[in-house]
Amino acid sequence: MSTELFAAERTWFAVAPDGTEHDAVLRIGVPTHAPGGEWRAVVSLRPMESRSHPIAGVDAWQATCLAIHFAATRVGHFAEDGWQFYWERGGKPASPEGLAIVPKSL
Repeated sequence: MSTELFAAERTWFAVAPDGTEHDAVLRIGVPTHAPGGEWRAVVSLRPMESRSHPIAGVDAWQATCLAIHFAATRVGHFAEDGWQFYWERGGKPASPEGLAIVPKSL
């Protein structure tokens, strides 16, 4: 994903289950139109995973929404496996559920 543009990026301070400390970089790529007609937004969750995940939707909007939901779900799985996430080093805990929250009113 190093040459791709990002629609969204968030960096949290993270502690792995083995106690090592990391900057957790969560990225959603700008959706691109794929040859099959669908749109794809690539999700990157470093350092928890070395691979990226292309998330497909019928249009760019859906691909982005699904990618955000996927990222929140995967971060939740890492939290269940013992990863701890914080807004910053020494800061308040960060919740995976907060990644995909949609306000009820603006």
